[in-house]
Amino acid sequence: MPTILVLDNESNLRRNELMTSQNTTEENKRIVREFIEAAFNKHQPDKAGEYMTSDIKWHGGTLGTVEGRDNFVGLIGAIVTALPDLRNVELDIIAERDIVSVRATVDGTHKGDLLGIPASGKHVQWDAIDNYRVVDGKISEEWAADDLLAFVYGVGAYTPPWLAGKA
Repeated sequence: MPTILVLDNESNLRRNELMTSQNTTEENKRIVREFIEAAFNKHQPDKAGEYMTSDIKWHGGTLGTVEGRDNFVGLIGAIVTALPDLRNVELDIIAERDIVSVRATVDGTHKGDLLGIPASGKHVQWDAIDNYRVVDGKISEEWAADDLLAFVYGVGAYTPPWLAGKA
């Protein structure tokens, strides 16, 4: 005799909420991936701005906080101008609720002033972990944790003491 599963209204509601939550996290991952593609891989900061709320906050750790879409678009523009062949390659992406976390490898050739460091012509690579908050289909906050030491070492602007003896 086959088993018949009967769900009450509360069980159906919980199952629908779970499915909606899953759809939302998948949609949030899609939004973040499209933002990264536009901003960093296609070097289109203005198009990347379409994925942001007007009052977005970018938390850059030691680099401080940038507030507002226009200011964040300007920051992205400065980065992709200084590294015109920049690529951001996703290694992992995880989403829960309204947060999307991306672990990536970033690389590019340092051809323009960035962080006060004149163009070195060197190809650099660093790791990044970025956490995004997505609200109503737009990125409202980002917490960027890029390995800036790898960048400044890679362009020859600073050598950490533990690497000073290596060539």
